[in-house]
Amino acid sequence: MIEHFHRILFHITRVTAWVGMIFLLGAVVVSAADILLRQIGQDGIFGTVDLVQLMVMSAAYLAIPYGFLSQSHVSVTLLVDRFGRRMNAVSKLLAAFLATGLMGAIALFGYDQAMLQVAYGDISMNLGIPKIYYWLPLLFGSALSALVCVHMAVEALYTALTGRSAVTAKPLKEAA
Repeated sequence: MIEHFHRILFHITRVTAWVGMIFLLGAVVVSAADILLRQIGQDGIFGTVDLVQLMVMSAAYLAIPYGFLSQSHVSVTLLVDRFGRRMNAVSKLLAAFLATGLMGAIALFGYDQAMLQVAYGDISMNLGIPKIYYWLPLLFGSALSALVCVHMAVEALYTALTGRSAVTAKPLKEAA
């Protein structure tokens, strides 16, 4: 069951990370086009700041869940690498609890702020984009990250109790 849920989460987080990278590519294209237009003496792209801010925020928060699940965040392993499998799992359990709390708090307090901005009818400065569009990727990404961290805590707890990994490693495909 843990492995099945891991595969589902892996697929969801990978897709959201790709969507985030498309947003990041969009931010780069808009910024580069704006700079290029200004260099050749034209007016830049109206609303560049609004668009780039929206795309960068989206890219960051949509990529974070995949970073958690693939365990590709920066970590200090100087001490933990010396632990056995079970103690390593206990340290991962602690890290997962802390990360769940952080990402859950970002989602919770972000939701409150988003609802406040919806109530006030806040919009972006130049293009008038409703601010809720800036909050949606943050809310989705942080909530998905919290779910991923809970899943990682369950995996770590299983490993700490049994000494076995909850997720079996997939064999590498041989080159054709």
